[in-house]
Amino acid sequence: MWSPKPLLVISLSISVLSPCTAATGGKPLVSAVTKDAATSLYTAPLKDGRPLVLDLSGLVISLTTYGTVTTLSANATNGANPLFPVSFSAVASCAPRQPNLPAGAVGVAGLAPSTQSFLAQVARTQSVANKLALCLPSDGKTTSGNSVGVIIYGGGPLIFPDRGDFTTMLAGTAPLHGYKGSPGYFVSATDIAVERNQVGKPGPLVVGLSSTTPYTALRPDVYAPFLKAFDQAASGPNFPWMTRVPSVAPFELCYDAKKLPPTRLGVAVPQIDLTLEGGSNFTVFGGNSMVLVNANTACLGFVKAAGQAPEVVLGGFQMENRLLVLDAENGQLGFTLFLNAVGLSCSNFNFTLAA
Repeated sequence: MWSPKPLLVISLSISVLSPCTAATGGKPLVSAVTKDAATSLYTAPLKDGRPLVLDLSGLVISLTTYGTVTTLSANATNGANPLFPVSFSAVASCAPRQPNLPAGAVGVAGLAPSTQSFLAQVARTQSVANKLALCLPSDGKTTSGNSVGVIIYGGGPLIFPDRGDFTTMLAGTAPLHGYKGSPGYFVSATDIAVERNQVGKPGPLVVGLSSTTPYTALRPDVYAPFLKAFDQAASGPNFPWMTRVPSVAPFELCYDAKKLPPTRLGVAVPQIDLTLEGGSNFTVFGGNSMVLVNANTACLGFVKAAGQAPEVVLGGFQMENRLLVLDAENGQLGFTLFLNAVGLSCSNFNFTLAA
């Protein structure tokens, strides 16, 4: 686990955090997001072009180098393209090299609600909202195509070419809550359903969002009935093509991948819904539920969590190719539908520098 040393300069005045370059006039900042195939972590090139891991639960900026004031950089954006580079000073903590960091990464950009997170420091230095628009890519094997996502610090707009601003096309919203003093973003769910059939007892269920957890982790008392419900649905008359094959760790339910019919939503498998506080459904289709572990095997990408809480930790795989808007100022999560459903992916953002 990433364990940065405590901040050494918490008392630095806000003047230390002033931009190194000319003020951007309140423009949000944008950077590309890539997925590391070896660790399943998501990074952005924020430190001299070198990557920092994006951590939705991180309270601070943690660097493997020494020094408590550093210069970070991204590009100003109008929401449709990068406009020009922006560098700014930021307070960071120093931490030793961690073996689980992606190759070349030089630290972690904490994005949790916190006065010293990367997001909060961008909001102060650039005079933008303390708000994040995050679209995680789905492929860590290449450096193009679905391997490049986008993150906008300042919250948007986020415009896909010829398709408009997707921060205004949200499929659902839910209030953000704290959870026992834990850092990060949490919402409440009233239930989990498989093929629209409620799983186990009704909530409320605490749902945390984690960009450093590869696959959604369910507390044991939630995991067991969920797995049973998915297996029963997959064995039923609506999914005659689903054939169980031996499990592949860390997953328990695996199927013959060659028999799963492809659709725009991913392979055709039982639909999973998290009904969130306020009534919105966070729906997981085959593209976000089934992990292709090899050419012949696809497994349900949910795992059993260690410990007792929270009930659900939504992992990176289940958030890919879906725009998330995390509004720390107003305490709200917003999310779009699975972008593949409308012929898009997070890689459709245009990173060509605007003229």
